Amino acid sequence: MRDSAKNGRVDNRESNVNSLESERRSQSLNADRNKANEWIKIIDSPPPSPPQPPPLPPRPRRSRLEGSNLIRWPSDSDLFRNPYPMVREVPINNDVTQSQTATISLRGDVRVPNSQGDQQQLQNVSSTTNGNDTFRPTGQPSSEGVEFSQWDGTLCQPTAMATNQVQRAVYSRPTHGGSAPDSSKSYRRLSNVSAVVPLSGLSPFSAGFARDSSFAAGHRVGHDQPNFPTSGESVISYRTAINGATLSFHHIRYEVKMKKMPWSRAVTRTVLDDVSGILRPGVNAIMGPTGSGKSSLLDVLAGRKDPRFLSGQVLVDGAPQPKNFKCMSGYVVQDDIVMGTLTVRENLYFSAALRMTLRCSKAERKQKVDEIIDELGLTAVADSKIGTDLIRGVSGGERKRTNIGMELITDPSVLFLDEPTTGLDAFMAGQVIKTLKNLSRRGRTIIFSIHQPKYSIYKLFDTLTLVCRGRLVYHGPAKQHPIRYFINLGYECENHNNPPDFFLDILHGEAPQRVVNGPDLNRALDEPEQMHLVGDRLVREWDQSPECQSIMKKVNAIASNLSENPDQLHKTKRRKNASEISYAVPFCRQLNQVCWRTSVNLLRDPLASVVQTLVYLFFAIAMGTVYFKMNKSLESGIQNRAGLFFFSTLQVVFVNLGSIELFIKERVLFIHENSSGYYRVSVYFFSKILCDIFPTKVLPVLLFMPICYWMAGLRPDAGAFFFFELILSLTTLAAAGIALFISASFTLFGIANVIVSIVYVFMMVFGGYLINLKSMGAWLSWLRYLSIFRYSLGGLMIMEMKPLEFCPTANISATNSTEERKCEPGTKYLYDQDFGYQTAWDLWMNVFGQTMITVGFYILCYIQLRRIKKYK
Repeated sequence: MRDSAKNGRVDNRESNVNSLESERRSQSLNADRNKANEWIKIIDSPPPSPPQPPPLPPRPRRSRLEGSNLIRWPSDSDLFRNPYPMVREVPINNDVTQSQTATISLRGDVRVPNSQGDQQQLQNVSSTTNGNDTFRPTGQPSSEGVEFSQWDGTLCQPTAMATNQVQRAVYSRPTHGGSAPDSSKSYRRLSNVSAVVPLSGLSPFSAGFARDSSFAAGHRVGHDQPNFPTSGESVISYRTAINGATLSFHHIRYEVKMKKMPWSRAVTRTVLDDVSGILRPGVNAIMGPTGSGKSSLLDVLAGRKDPRFLSGQVLVDGAPQPKNFKCMSGYVVQDDIVMGTLTVRENLYFSAALRMTLRCSKAERKQKVDEIIDELGLTAVADSKIGTDLIRGVSGGERKRTNIGMELITDPSVLFLDEPTTGLDAFMAGQVIKTLKNLSRRGRTIIFSIHQPKYSIYKLFDTLTLVCRGRLVYHGPAKQHPIRYFINLGYECENHNNPPDFFLDILHGEAPQRVVNGPDLNRALDEPEQMHLVGDRLVREWDQSPECQSIMKKVNAIASNLSENPDQLHKTKRRKNASEISYAVPFCRQLNQVCWRTSVNLLRDPLASVVQTLVYLFFAIAMGTVYFKMNKSLESGIQNRAGLFFFSTLQVVFVNLGSIELFIKERVLFIHENSSGYYRVSVYFFSKILCDIFPTKVLPVLLFMPICYWMAGLRPDAGAFFFFELILSLTTLAAAGIALFISASFTLFGIANVIVSIVYVFMMVFGGYLINLKSMGAWLSWLRYLSIFRYSLGGLMIMEMKPLEFCPTANISATNSTEERKCEPGTKYLYDQDFGYQTAWDLWMNVFGQTMITVGFYILCYIQLRRIKKYK
């Protein structure tokens, strides 16, 4: 009985549990049915009519040097303030060639406003543009404009958006009938397209744009684009799209002539030998051992190698490089060359002021600078100085990003960087490459050389080019592709080995190699001869590989298209040895900005602005004290005056030794900025004279040498005083001209310093103070006319001593002589030293001669600046 009762209770309990479970299951099933019915109603019901979207932002101005127009997106805060509806403007490529298409993928209902302001939903219908810049569904293709294909209506079911459609619009130039439409007009029409995305009830991040490789319409479909946002990445910050260019290089060969000594015979060395490939928008890295030619390949692609030693072609989007390609693209040199005394913002604004056209207002330039500062993550240090040896500044990574920002002012479609991670620690190097990755996601073509990155940096590469002894051993996608390629060649990549280290070990001949389908060689090739054999083998393997054959087919196809166009081919031959630098602003604007930067740099440099001023002040007071209140005695008056004039000339001449480093220190900066179209050579030359030589050399003479003049008791005559100032000012200008000319002629400070010192000493010897010129042979006496000391001493002596008379201070003792010494005029000393004094020309000839020497050396300096080698 007990057992049966117990069993009955258990059965009742189990039945209750089963009934509860069935009840829950039925409730869940009913809820699912209701939810499904709701989704069906939503799908069947027409889309809600959203309110009128706000007016589209005005189309931004197009700079003359811009590679593409940039369409502004609303700020991220708009997404949270007004989530329904959200209007975003679609970035459209304005340079679509025939048979090329671009894709826009949006999540949500896409509507296109017509001229009356109402909305027409484009769904499963074709639409074309007409001359009124409106969009009407005609269903017929048109040769007059850009056409839309039908929406594909593909269903996308993410967790938060089960019924939203991914709608895809493909636009292209028609390939049938008639001439191609004007790309600028097509662009204006397409720039009016806006996407109205209902986001009601959804989080901003779950209702963003579709994570699709075709998200940004600024690129061309048909190219592999691994650089756009993928799953898990935020796309809210991608506000602009740049029309990235595709660079193809065809059979590049670059040679240099080297001399061990100036008089020895030149030896030709091949740096690049028959190199071909394609680089598309994205992060393109060029790697190789030291001296392999990776930097040379980068410079060839950037148009910064001497075309006289270069053969082959570099094409941009299948066309020859423009003459001013160096000005249109961006190039970041290996060494940071920003002005250290300026802030990050000031350096960027300097670039904007010179590289944005006059049509851009000051407010637009400042806005552009602020955008780049925000884009590169430099907001925290925007108003901090870059830093010099005497001024503490920003970090190395921030300095490198500032260099990159100066090149982004013109929105270049192609950005070249020569080893951007050099001198940075691992973290800073990673930050710089991440910045480049973000830039590439907007459609830019990023090409840089790099030596040995860490793995986290290597993962950011889209394509990899390996160079060994001037030849390619791999050129293609990055990530795992090159690893598999070398494994197929028989090389073993150890676990947890850094792929770049693995590649360099292979190129150096130090990686263990296993013969494919054979025994293990188990040895490393590290001898120079074996390294050469390994390099030759890698080149042969690459030339015979399917990957290389596939790339060469594309390269040859591009070259064949160019050869079919005789006009382009003629331009290529004519342009081979031509190079042109274009400027965005006129001469006066350039001079104004460069003078501003030079002046700010001078005022913020304590060594230039304070130390040199104190040197002049010290020498003026010291000489005034030593020669204080000189008398007119026969014993000391003449000698003291001659000594004062000699040391005054010596001071204003040798203080210009500091001008030697003026061009040497800024040589790389000048070459880069001039080649990139910042300013003309004449602008840089005049800015140095007006804002460097005059303030630091001439102005101290005018301010402090009067102290010496009045303390020494020279002639209290206005004419004599101003002539004293004039002749010393001309002397310091002439000495500075000599220093600048030699500085522009040599790259090493030590050599230039020795040569300038020898020239100054040589001129001092023939100045007429240390040696009597009458006693000098006729075959050497003519050299006096090349001495700035001669003209300075001659002018000062004639002006001071010609009207003076020098008398003995006391008679000689009668026991020694019965004659009394007589007074002597100053002209007697001038005659003894061979200084002419009879006419006014004898005086002003010294001014004329000093002026001729000054003008002559400044002309030579300007010519030398123009002759400076602009190619790397």
